[in-house]
Amino acid sequence: MTFNADHLLGESRFKSMGEMPRRSRQLPTRLAHNPPGLRPGEYFWGARAKDRLWVSLIFIPDQKIQVDLWWNTLIGAPVVTLCFGLYPHSVEFGELSGNGFNRPQFHQKGFGTLAVNTAIQALQLICSPNTRIEGLLSNTEEDGLPTEERNKLAEERRIFWSRFGVHLIAQGPLNEIYLCGTVGELATLRSGQVAHQFPRFVPLASFSRTRPELA
Repeated sequence: MTFNADHLLGESRFKSMGEMPRRSRQLPTRLAHNPPGLRPGEYFWGARAKDRLWVSLIFIPDQKIQVDLWWNTLIGAPVVTLCFGLYPHSVEFGELSGNGFNRPQFHQKGFGTLAVNTAIQALQLICSPNTRIEGLLSNTEEDGLPTEERNKLAEERRIFWSRFGVHLIAQGPLNEIYLCGTVGELATLRSGQVAHQFPRFVPLASFSRTRPELA
């Protein structure tokens, strides 16, 4: 991962080929120039093409990194949310919600990749490369599905997370899949688009402290 020290942020669970990608127009952002490091607080990025996409990154030291995505409106809850727990010597990969099999508009459209890319950049700014990664790979919303469908979705999740440099290990009597590795082994995915309109990788230097306007 590359990150320009002059643009560090400051102050205070794959895809359809239905149409050609559209060029997005980024909404205005303002970024303060500050000393190296990711400071506590909330950061924003937004872009507009056929649709509108907003991203929020929240960093609370010793608690969490959270990424929220809104689609066409900032009113109400975000459509996709990713949360990682922060501990003294480890990072817990928590829940990635909103882009599952039961949300076809956001499933396998790049939303999850954008959220993970954003969180990885933040983690690699605030954590030592040797910081451990922990987590359990599961989705209880799939429990009522036929076995074949559950297995297919589970395999997709394994492929998804392994692309970011995460190791997957089966443990316990139920062979549950656990995520492991280190923050330094994590890798962002630089190619591809969200809903054929927006980049799946947005540098943190493009984020702003200013909350986007609804217009």
